[in-house]
Amino acid sequence: MNRSEFLRLIGFGAVGAAIYRPTFSMGAIDYNFEGTPSGLRPYLQTPRPDSMWVSWWTDADTQSHVDFGTSASNLNQTTTGSVNQLDTNYHYHSVRLTGLQPNTYYHYRVRTENETSETFRFRTPKAIGTSTGQYRVLVIGDNQILNSERRYERLVERAKKKVEDMYNGPLEEVIDLVIMPGDQVDYGTLNHYRHLHFGYTGWISPYVPIMTTVGNHEVYGDSNLANYKSVFFYNDLTCSGVSSPNPEIYYAYHLANISFVHTSSEHTGNTQTNWVQSLVTAADADSSVDWMISLCHRPYQAEQYIGDISSWMRNTAMPIFAQTEKHVLNIGAHHHIYARGQTTDWPIYHIISGGSAWNQYWGQSNEADYDDVQKTIANWAWQVLDFDLTNRTMDAKCFAEANNRFPSATRWSYNSKLIDQFHRKLGAAAPVTPSLINNFTAPVSLPLTLQSSGFFGAAGEALNTTWFQVATDAQFTNLKVDSVRDAENIYGDTGSPNYEPVDTHASVDILKQTLAANSLPDGTYYARLRHRDSNVLWSDWSAVKTFEVTGSSGAGDPSLSLEKKVYAPGEDISVLYNNGPGNSRDWIGIYRKGEQPGPDGSTTWKYVSGTGGVMQFTDNLASGEEWFVAFFEDDGYSEIAPRVPFFVGSQPTLSTDEAAYDEGETARVSFSNGPAGNHDWLTIYKAGKTPEVDPFIAWQYLNGSQTAPASGVASGQLNFAGLSKGYYYATYLVNDGFFEIADRAYFSIGESIASVSMTSAEVTAGENFTVTFSDGPGTPKDWMGIFKKGETPGLDVLTAYLYVGGNAEGDVTFTLPDLPEGEYFLALFINDSYTEVSNRYFFTVANELPFEITETTVSDGTIQISWRSRLDQTYVIQKGNMESGWTDVRTVNGTGSLMTESVSVPPGETKYFVRVKKS
Repeated sequence: MNRSEFLRLIGFGAVGAAIYRPTFSMGAIDYNFEGTPSGLRPYLQTPRPDSMWVSWWTDADTQSHVDFGTSASNLNQTTTGSVNQLDTNYHYHSVRLTGLQPNTYYHYRVRTENETSETFRFRTPKAIGTSTGQYRVLVIGDNQILNSERRYERLVERAKKKVEDMYNGPLEEVIDLVIMPGDQVDYGTLNHYRHLHFGYTGWISPYVPIMTTVGNHEVYGDSNLANYKSVFFYNDLTCSGVSSPNPEIYYAYHLANISFVHTSSEHTGNTQTNWVQSLVTAADADSSVDWMISLCHRPYQAEQYIGDISSWMRNTAMPIFAQTEKHVLNIGAHHHIYARGQTTDWPIYHIISGGSAWNQYWGQSNEADYDDVQKTIANWAWQVLDFDLTNRTMDAKCFAEANNRFPSATRWSYNSKLIDQFHRKLGAAAPVTPSLINNFTAPVSLPLTLQSSGFFGAAGEALNTTWFQVATDAQFTNLKVDSVRDAENIYGDTGSPNYEPVDTHASVDILKQTLAANSLPDGTYYARLRHRDSNVLWSDWSAVKTFEVTGSSGAGDPSLSLEKKVYAPGEDISVLYNNGPGNSRDWIGIYRKGEQPGPDGSTTWKYVSGTGGVMQFTDNLASGEEWFVAFFEDDGYSEIAPRVPFFVGSQPTLSTDEAAYDEGETARVSFSNGPAGNHDWLTIYKAGKTPEVDPFIAWQYLNGSQTAPASGVASGQLNFAGLSKGYYYATYLVNDGFFEIADRAYFSIGESIASVSMTSAEVTAGENFTVTFSDGPGTPKDWMGIFKKGETPGLDVLTAYLYVGGNAEGDVTFTLPDLPEGEYFLALFINDSYTEVSNRYFFTVANELPFEITETTVSDGTIQISWRSRLDQTYVIQKGNMESGWTDVRTVNGTGSLMTESVSVPPGETKYFVRVKKS
């Protein structure tokens, strides 16, 4: 997201009145921007085979009528609805048409007491359970920017023109539904809903129903989603008999034989998770459902701004959706690009449909090339899903319209360029199981290339992915190679001037896997592979082949790892070891914290097998204590890997009764399910600080005092009074030590907590300047934003921004050579929102003033010279006369303000001079 492109909206007037109707011949599309036609533009939503909601906006009208019929010349039915005055000049009209026939075209117009729209046409959905014919869905992502470029309106207009031309008919005949994966607005105001979402979709909203998803920007300025709930009508939607417990936030519905599930990445928790489970269970058993499509604004995976995804969708919801093979696609947004991948374990696609919001491009953020993302393309794009219900196939295509790295004059030059297509065929056969064709008759030296047999799949399917695994055990629990590679892997671009996507696998033979020299230590290994076809179906794993490596210098230092750091009493403990020496008597032991191997005996131990593997310990270790696991060589006590600590006992949960406390208010931290150690304690740290490394702010034993209780406390609440303004977290530490066994509970005290400053309130135009910040919240996407003085963040133009790297303190440097002269302010904002968490620092950008002496005085044998200095400019004070020339007196650094220096005049001197020179 690049807010620096956000320009002030000049006006909301519609452009042009002509209604586009294509010639329906490929290549005949007029891509010149026309803008949404004027007049009332109704908005269709919540389609059912027998009903349709129709909505529109006026400034002050109070009547809401829809005239409709099956003929444009005979609108013989009228339904009257309601108007909701949401604010001054914000009248929202809504009418629900009922008693309609499935799969039927209706002509209609909307009217008030003062205005009547032109006549439009829509088609009702097919009957529920219909499994014949076509069903097409337009997917178009983040709207978000309300500006003079009218980005989203351009994207919508181009999508309409392209699909009408591609499928040879008007929109309502060739598209059944439009779905949007969140961030319909940049800020949850009525202004943005009316003029951005409803205004910019006016090209399509009168013809095809639109269904939305909650994104993070809907919540900004409208945390309870009051405005969102006022304009969308999802209350009575059900799917396979399952209703949503929060239908205006997340919901599902059934059209033809497709289930559409709109989840909320902003409202995760057990309630939504349980609803997803109920929905999946019901839909899997429902014979009228063949397909399931899910939406979640924050995506399943992303290769830019890594980690900025929905962990709930990835780790919790997706495994539930995968319980039914009907779920074939998850649609996300949040990142303003296009991306597509396949979940590693299931035949499910996931895409990012990032629309045309804030600029996002390669090199802007932290980036990583992930196995489960096949392509990431930094274009503004949209998609169409074409279901052949009869033949049980889904074909998806993605079309790019613009590249935000291009100059504005050529930005929209792609003209619906096809940049991706993929498909899913239900009931197709999986690929034939491959084999490793290597024959290992003797030990091998590295490098070694593992070679797969050829690909054989169902008719029309190509090889898409190979998955090679090499492990130290036949069960493949200790993997040394775990390589998933796609035939095509789009990652990065060519840079200026064309910014073309790069296929990093263009010259890679994915049927081969090379093990580099010294990448494995000597020892015995097990290898296998599988193939995935272009229908995202995996073959079975190949037969395992065993080989021995010799002559290798190894692959790294010995290491130990555990799956987690807290184990329940009696729970088995799996210890993963790697890169051991390979002696027959190398061993792993478990000790209590504080014990010394050798003088102290281990509580339990085992010999390892080979250089790496998994060792399972089933001993019932004492509860309420800290332990560590250690790796030893050849029956001795020389530790060859760093120890790994862990705790045995119940894992507590921490929470605060408020996320934000007023300054002077007491913070209340609750804990439950604790191990009840009498020396367990809760501590409070500033955000960004580390236990034991940094000092704590406050602490208490679990009895609420700083004297340990005679017996421990498992649950309770501790009060922390007197905390100064700041961002904090509470953490649970055991046994008077610093081992954390619970997730931290974050909270804040006061408002405008963080501090931002600059060394000077005057910036010279064209020069870089640095902003220092401290006491920030330290959340992943906190950002420093610059606005013109007098403007309102979230509503007005954002001049520039920089992320602060998730740090609570530090500095960022702005490089803005074209920043115009004027007055500005900057502030720190929390986690990609428009919520200010710091003071505002006001500064001025001015052209460099000419260097000049402002005053010179002589008194009592001293010459005093004054000048306006520039910050950090070096100046040399010099003295001299007509005969001897100039001599340096001293060097000073500019302060950015008026400076004065004094120089003594030698006695009797009559022709003496002092000057200041820029170094």
